[in-house]
Amino acid sequence: MTDPARGQIQTVNCLSLFSGIGGFEVGMSPLGFRFTNTLEIDEGCCRTLNANRRFTGAVEREIRPLDITVTAPGDFSAEQVDYIVGGPPCQSFSAAGRRAGGVAGTGDARGTLFWYYCRYVEHFRPKAFVFENVRGILSSRGGEDFRLICESFAALGYELFWRVLNAADYGVPQRRERVFLVGLRRDLGVKFRFPRPTHGPDSPDGRPCVTAREALADVADETETVPPYGGKYGALLPDIPPGENYRFYTEEMGHPNPQFAWRSKFSNFLYKMDPDDICKTIIAYQGRYDGPFHWHNRKCTLEELKRLQGFPPDFVLPESYAEGVRQIGNSVCPPVARALAHALRAQVEGLESFAVPLMDEGEKLSFDRQKGRRAAATRERRSAGGTAAPGQVSLFEPARPAAERLERESRGLPVRWDYSGGELDIEIGGRADGPAMELELLFSGAVTAKLRRVTARTSGTAPGSLAALWDEIHAAVAEYTSFSSLMPLYGHFTEPHPKFTARFSGGASTPEAEFQRVALQESFRARILPFSAFPLPQEDYEAYFAGMRGLGFDVRTHGTNRTVPEGCFRICYPFTLPSGK
Repeated sequence: MTDPARGQIQTVNCLSLFSGIGGFEVGMSPLGFRFTNTLEIDEGCCRTLNANRRFTGAVEREIRPLDITVTAPGDFSAEQVDYIVGGPPCQSFSAAGRRAGGVAGTGDARGTLFWYYCRYVEHFRPKAFVFENVRGILSSRGGEDFRLICESFAALGYELFWRVLNAADYGVPQRRERVFLVGLRRDLGVKFRFPRPTHGPDSPDGRPCVTAREALADVADETETVPPYGGKYGALLPDIPPGENYRFYTEEMGHPNPQFAWRSKFSNFLYKMDPDDICKTIIAYQGRYDGPFHWHNRKCTLEELKRLQGFPPDFVLPESYAEGVRQIGNSVCPPVARALAHALRAQVEGLESFAVPLMDEGEKLSFDRQKGRRAAATRERRSAGGTAAPGQVSLFEPARPAAERLERESRGLPVRWDYSGGELDIEIGGRADGPAMELELLFSGAVTAKLRRVTARTSGTAPGSLAALWDEIHAAVAEYTSFSSLMPLYGHFTEPHPKFTARFSGGASTPEAEFQRVALQESFRARILPFSAFPLPQEDYEAYFAGMRGLGFDVRTHGTNRTVPEGCFRICYPFTLPSGK
């Protein structure tokens, strides 16, 4: 075996499963990993893999899309395999999955793909394998998913070693925490130790992490002229300090004109990179207002995202921006793969020329403590943010005089608003002897200077009357506060931080009134529950919940959201969504 710095490197055969665009390959192939076969189902990723063969070490003439669920290991490769690497799709275990409606884990089709990974390990019996996934896999279904995965691999005769690694610790200018599970065949008698970070406080020499500015230096243009971003929230972007996100526009951070409730958005919403720090995790599916935004108040280019992910400058990406973001955001960071490759060849094969500093078993890394310090700093800013100093005018006084009375027509019915001193009375359809339905909301926090209480009533009984009341309340919030509706005042349904309490009365026994009473009970809201737990028994629950969605309630079943198991439901909000949502 020759020294990799001085001569030809002896190669070992490796299979890549769930390859994506080849993050493992780009990182490991320079260290002698010869990728005899590459398995990836996505056509776009296969095109990218074929365009970057000089970086991936692929042996195949052309990498074609293959479905692991129908591709037998014996048909995939006939060669002896020394290593297998890969990371099955992570959406079933990710934080984004939790925020989107719950983690299905191994109950989701994507979560069960690890069984096919096991099938390949069982067939080829490699010396070692590396299984990568998001950190959320450790807590998915209370840790049951990760336990099942480990037991399945261990049953094949492998001793397992796992750690959460942060890409920033290995020279990637990005805070990206991923679980790496290394399995070593038991007959080798090797105890694996993970490579010590090359950057940051845990590195041997305390080498600083690579900053976004350093990573983008060769593509930077500090004189560029950037037009306004545009759109609903584009005008908010320039005022956000580098390193911050939408939280800058919350009451808790002391903004004089709050636009969002605390924790009402994903952390990458309106996130702007700090050029002198590492970047937040790059995600695969970015909406119009999802970062990372460049500190010049624009979206990052694909060239910039590629460098933030640790790919070489000449690595070729697709022309489509959305496709390129998806491929980058789903990939393994090559520098992390390279560090693992060093540790594998040195320990599994005993090759001293690949030796790198290693971590001790059970050694704690700093990035979790750093995360705690960042959270503490945010809490400190948050606690100080909404309090005016003595003698100052409150930050949350109305920016303009509030309208005292409004009369108009909506849905063919007369609507009247009467406002005075922070209290608003809304009537739809005229006053009756007793209100058919009445909603009362009491507000707190930044809303209270402008809107402390709203009472809305209607004498209507037709289906949709309740949604009409909620629509008026949504409109009132937009009129008298800096918030666009109740939704940013409530927060995301999986982590609500409501700035109001609601009371409902009347409605007799109409279906929407009965459902409203259930939706306001905390025990039924935002939780995934079986149909049998619903207090209003139905002959056809799917049809019933579809009817409630038709009336404006965000109630989900397996038919509308695959993260909700079959035979279950989830009521997301205690109000109907604004018309048109």
